[in-house]
Parts: sequence; C-alpha cells; structure tokens
Amino acid sequence: MAKITNSPFKFLDAYGKEDEEIFFGRKQETEELYDRMFETNLVLLYGASGTGKTSLINCGLANQFESTDWNPIFVRLRGHDMIATLKEELRGHCITKLDQNASVIKLVNTLYKDYFKPVYIILDQFEELFILTTKDQQKAFFEELYKLLEAHLQCKVLISMREEYIAYLSEYEDIIPTLFDNRLRVEKMNSTNLKEVIIKTTQEYDIQMIKPDEVATQIIEKLRDKNHQIDLANLQVYLDRLYRLDVERRGKTQRKIQFDDNLIKQTGGLEDVMSSFLDEQLDVLEQELVKTQNVKQKGVPLDILFALVTDNGTKQAVDVAQIKKQLKRAKNIESKTIDYCISRFKEMRILRELSQ
Repeated sequence: MAKITNSPFKFLDAYGKEDEEIFFGRKQETEELYDRMFETNLVLLYGASGTGKTSLINCGLANQFESTDWNPIFVRLRGHDMIATLKEELRGHCITKLDQNASVIKLVNTLYKDYFKPVYIILDQFEELFILTTKDQQKAFFEELYKLLEAHLQCKVLISMREEYIAYLSEYEDIIPTLFDNRLRVEKMNSTNLKEVIIKTTQEYDIQMIKPDEVATQIIEKLRDKNHQIDLANLQVYLDRLYRLDVERRGKTQRKIQFDDNLIKQTGGLEDVMSSFLDEQLDVLEQELVKTQNVKQKGVPLDILFALVTDNGTKQAVDVAQIKKQLKRAKNIESKTIDYCISRFKEMRILRELSQ
C-alpha cells in the first residue's frame, strides 16, 4: 500500500475493539446502542455512509461487554445467498462439527453451547441484501431470521445498514413485525464532536497542534461536502495525509510531527487529498500487476475502475462477466487481471462488494 506504515491514523480501516483509547466522539451513541442491545433481541442501526457505523459496533459496542458476555459473529453477504453466508459464518465459529444441512437455529444453539456465551449476529452493510439478491432470496432470508428470533435462543441480532435503503425493509415488516421497534440512527458528527476527534487523537499520538482549536476548525472546513457534512473515513484519510506530508517536511530533524496552518495550506482540500489517494493506490496496483502477472500495459487499473463504476457510484450490482468481455475486446485485458484488480480495489476500499 502507498500509505506510510508509521502513520498512526486509521485511514480507511474501521476502529476495532483494541482501539478503545483512540475512539472519540461517539460516547452517547455507544451507550444508547448498548442499552438497546441489552433490552431486546433485534436492533436496527442505520445512518448515512461515512457515519462510522461499523466502528461504533466493532469498538464502541464491543468494549461495553465483558469477554464472557459477547460472542460476535460478523456477517457480510458473499455471492447471492444470505442464508448460505450466515450458515457458513456460524459453522466457521463452531467447535462442534455439524452436518452441512444444519439449520441456522441448530448452528446458533451449538455455538452457544460450545462457548457458553450469548451469540451476537451482526449483519453489517445489510443494504447489500437489497442490491445483490432477488426478491425471493430476500423474503427467504427474513423468514429464516424470524424463525431464529422466535426460537428464543441466547442470541441477539444487530442489523446495520445505510439509511437510504431503510425503506426496503418495510416490505418485510409483515414477516418480522418488530423490525422497526428498536432502531438507532447514527447522525453525522457535529463540529464539536469532530473537534474532539481531531484534538484528542492528535494528543494521543503525541502530535503537536499549533493553536489546536483553530487548526481543527480549518481541517473541518476543508472536509465539508456540498451538504456541509463530513465523512469520518475522509477525516482519517485527511489526517493521514497531513501526517505523511509533515514527515516529508521535517526531513531528518527530530522534532515532533506538527499540524499547523502552513501544512493545511500545503495539503489542500478534500478533492486534492482524495485525488492523491486514488493516484497512489492505482500506481501501487499497476506496479503489482507488473510483478505478479507480468502486465506491462499502462493504465490497466484505471481502465478497469472506470468500467466498474456506474453512474450511481461504486455500490451497485454490476455484470462483471459482461465487463470482462468488454475490456478484453476494447483493451485486451485478461479476465485474471480484472479479478486481481477487483480484489485489490476491495482491499483498498476503493470499491465495495460487486455482483459476479
């Protein structure tokens, strides 16, 4: 990766349980989510992209539990069958070996008996169910989920999804009447919380901030989108960029990393940083293709990325097989090269899951 390894910022990674000491600005949401999970066996967590829902679960919520009371099973859709994905994840955590045809209820009950810990099924990025599966598959999954909830096992379910897809749930409320009963909306952080994240994180990493409140305000203003809101992932990318630019600026001197007015001016706005990030990642990938697949043709990763990105963004179901045919015909790019780039795009967080 192009990211300098000694940069302490999370970049595009979600916060994990081990990051409790550097997880700021979400105390109220963490406590409310914990209370809801404590009170019921089904919770719906939703919010706009970039509000940090995954970090809230992985770090905030996870650290509210004692290890003996928390056995989280994180489930992300793979392929087109959410039930098969759920079974695979559950089976992978079981100590007791079960028949391949074992039901979700049987797997959850076995998992509880294996560890004697309540099972928390976390359906992260749940909107993918509506993007990548058919109506029949969706209906079958909600029916399976209802059976699990009605079995009254030592199991709780947390659905986490982007709010623009929440209306899709209404169609299945007749299957699970309590679907909307316990929900929590994660808002974009306000300026006060964003300042807390910036100032306390830099303090934790022993980064010197010249006029902390003023510099934090400048950073926030650089990152606002057209709706005057800020994506938390973009904030981490921006802080990472500041860090790396100051590493270059200080040269071989031993002074502390320092964030100040001049560094922010040098860094530019969000578009500048994201453009640099994308250029760096594509350059890294192009070098990998030369080394791993002997692909010497210039611009291949960018050609593939352009083909994959739809008019509505990168989070859409696309026909990868058709794109492979087009790229082979137009650019003479081999299928294995496209598969490699798609895999790396996902790792780099440039793209999310795609329909194969």
